[in-house]
Amino acid sequence: MGACKYCGDSAGFLRGEHKECSDRHERASHAIKDLCVDAVLNNADLDALPSRIREAASKGFMEMSDDELVDTLSSGWCIAVQESMEDHSLSSSEKRGLNRYRERFGLTEEQLDSRGHFRLFRMMNLLGSLSDSGIVPRFDRRAARAEFGQLPFNFMKSEALIWVFDDVGYMEQITRREYRGSSMGASFRVAKGVYIRPGTFRGRTVESKSMERTDSGMLGITTKHIYFGGKEKRFRVRLEKIVSFEPYSNGLGIMRDTARAKPETFILEGVFDSWFLINVIETLMDMDSIALPKGDTPTLDDILAEELDDDEDDGAGVFMSGVGALS
Repeated sequence: MGACKYCGDSAGFLRGEHKECSDRHERASHAIKDLCVDAVLNNADLDALPSRIREAASKGFMEMSDDELVDTLSSGWCIAVQESMEDHSLSSSEKRGLNRYRERFGLTEEQLDSRGHFRLFRMMNLLGSLSDSGIVPRFDRRAARAEFGQLPFNFMKSEALIWVFDDVGYMEQITRREYRGSSMGASFRVAKGVYIRPGTFRGRTVESKSMERTDSGMLGITTKHIYFGGKEKRFRVRLEKIVSFEPYSNGLGIMRDTARAKPETFILEGVFDSWFLINVIETLMDMDSIALPKGDTPTLDDILAEELDDDEDDGAGVFMSGVGALS
């Protein structure tokens, strides 16, 4: 007789759980998620949240040690970030709630970024700064050097760096040519095992095209260009000279406005990187004018930490692009 993994009582022959216990566990999991999201987005009582989580957990046969409570609080914050994305923008009240929650429970960036959600929070704040306020955050070059080392780009004075992606793959269309042909004419036997074929040989060149990964490196997005710095290739593409985009769930394809243009694709590692890159480009292209950051312009970290007093939703919609994944 098997024992129920939730309550420990007998579950019956070859069974490991009671359906009633499984349902209670599932309801408790959903209740805990709702408690965390409500605390973030609806300004619920944060002081009472830990005890309410433990109470819901006990009803669902769930252990809740101090470490497990911290993990649960972290997961709840990440879920709230994704729910904030449903309207493709981050309002001032949502931002304030997310900051209030993580500061109240002392949650670190490392704890919140296990699945890329603190990075997503930064991305949403940057998009909001561009689309709502028209402010290009001042790029923290010291922090970038600490994270990436020396950047392999030579920027123009008339542009500002916005974001850097690491471990980016570069794919381009490769054309291969081969000569195929065949002989024409009948074969005649002139001796045992010996044949001759009088005739001609006709051939033609056959081309085949395929997308192949030819390099990897860093990709930077500025107010004017996309920069790529790899082991073999280094170039920049002016945003206005890109005639088409092909978004993927893990990359972005472009076609330049040149006579010999061929498809190019950047493979991005982060879960939200492709969505973010296409939205940054579209936001920049929609801006009537772009003021470059100065010495007193806030950095992205400053924008993340600032306290907003306006409770009204001030986030403009940001379109989420992305289709099938690249192989």
